[in-house]
Amino acid sequence: MRGEQFYRGLMRIMNDAFAGYEFLASVSDKKRDLTRFANSEIHQNVSIEGSGLSIMLVKNNKLLVLKSNDFSQAALKSLRERADEMIGHVPELPYKFKMPPLRMTFPFEKADPSMKEVSPSKRAQMFDMVKSKAEEKNLKAFGYIANDFEEDVVMSTSGLFLYATYSAADYNVVMMNDSGGSSYASGFAKSLEELDINEKSSEVAKLASMNIPRAEIEPGEYTVVLGPEAVATMFLYFAYSALNGMAYEMKTSSAVKYLGKKVGPEFLNFSDDPKDERLMGIEFDAVGEERKTLPIIENGEFKSVLYAYGTALRFGKDPTGNTVSLENMDMAFPLNPVVKGGEVSKQDLFNSVNEGIYIHRFHYVNVVDHSELVLTGMTRDGLFLIENGRITKALRNMRFNVSFYDLMRKLKGLSKEQEVISSSVPMVVPYAVFEGFKFTSKTDH
Repeated sequence: MRGEQFYRGLMRIMNDAFAGYEFLASVSDKKRDLTRFANSEIHQNVSIEGSGLSIMLVKNNKLLVLKSNDFSQAALKSLRERADEMIGHVPELPYKFKMPPLRMTFPFEKADPSMKEVSPSKRAQMFDMVKSKAEEKNLKAFGYIANDFEEDVVMSTSGLFLYATYSAADYNVVMMNDSGGSSYASGFAKSLEELDINEKSSEVAKLASMNIPRAEIEPGEYTVVLGPEAVATMFLYFAYSALNGMAYEMKTSSAVKYLGKKVGPEFLNFSDDPKDERLMGIEFDAVGEERKTLPIIENGEFKSVLYAYGTALRFGKDPTGNTVSLENMDMAFPLNPVVKGGEVSKQDLFNSVNEGIYIHRFHYVNVVDHSELVLTGMTRDGLFLIENGRITKALRNMRFNVSFYDLMRKLKGLSKEQEVISSSVPMVVPYAVFEGFKFTSKTDH
C-alpha cells in the first residue's frame, strides 16, 4: 500500500501532466490473498497485488477516459500524448459537464490492521474447520477463503481529494456427497475473525448430506422458503434491471411502472446502506460523491432509483453516490445492499409452512421481460420438501418463471436472522417465505 501522501504527490504531478484539461481520477490499489481447496485438500495459495488508475479528461465539453497501472511521470506523459491525439475525435457531450464539487474530509481509515498481512496458515486453519464439518458427514469440500486489503482514492483538478482504506474477507464453500448432491454457502466480513464460515459450514454439511433426491414435484405454484443466497439473487436482479436511473429516464426500466407504488408488504425494506457495520461501508463512489443510506423499497413502497453522476447531470437530478466507474458514468448500482430482517425467527418462519418447498440457491437466472422483471432459472445445491415446518427430503431440481413484483406481493414473512453473503457485491439478506412461487418444469437432475 502506498499511503495517502503518495497520492497527494501524484495529484500534484497530474496537475502538471494534464495542464489544459480538467481531470477526475480514480485509483484502486488492492492486495488479495486466496486459498483454494478441492476434494477436501488445499491445492493453491495465491497472492495478487494490483493498482489501477482511471483518469477522465475534459476539454471543451468533450470527455475521454484513459487507464493505466503505471503511475510514473513517463507513463502520465504517454497518457497525455494519447489524450491530445484522441480529443479531437471525441464528440461533445449532449449536456454541460461539470466536475464534482470540492469536498474536504479526513482520510477514511476503515481497514482492520490485522488484514494487512495474513499468512496462508491462517486461512489453512479456517479450512481445517470446513474440512472437519465435511468429514463428519462423509462429504468432500470445495471452495476458497480470501482476504483483501485495499486503498481507494478520488482526486480532481477542482481540488477534490478523497482517500480510504478497507479490508475484507470472503469465502465460498461447496460440499458434495458421493451421489453428487451438494450444498453451498458464501460469506463476507471485514476481517477473517468475523467470518461466519464455521457456522455456515455446519449448515452446508447438513443440507449436502441430505441432498440425495428421492422424490420430485410437478410443475405448479407452491409456498416456498428461500434461503439467503436465493433471496440475494432476486434482489440483485432487481438492482441490475430496475434501479439504474438512466434506464428509468429512457423508459426502459420496470421502475417506470412501479416507482412510487406499493410492491410488497409493510415489512419489506431494501436499502443501499454504507452505515451497516456488517459490510465494507464504502464512503464515496467512483466520482467522489458521498455515500449515504438510501431507501430503495421502504415499508413496501418502491421509493428510489439510483443516479450515476453522468445521468444526474444529463437529466438535472441529484447523484445518489452509486457511480461504479469513470468508464460508464451512466451505470449505477447499490454498493452496500441490505434487505432488512423481519420480526420472526428463522425457525418460526419454517414453522409457518405446513407444506412447501425450501430453495437454497438459484443458477442460470435470466431476465425474460425487463418491463415486469420476469426472471427464469433453475434451483441448485438443494431443493427440499418442507413438512410441518421441517425440511424432510431432497427433491429433483426445478425450473422456475416468476415476476419479481408479483413475488414480492406474495411475500408472507422474513426472518430476524440475516446472513452476509458474497456475490457480485457483499449483501445482507434474511430468509423469506412466499406463496405462489411458480415452477414451470423439471430438470434432468
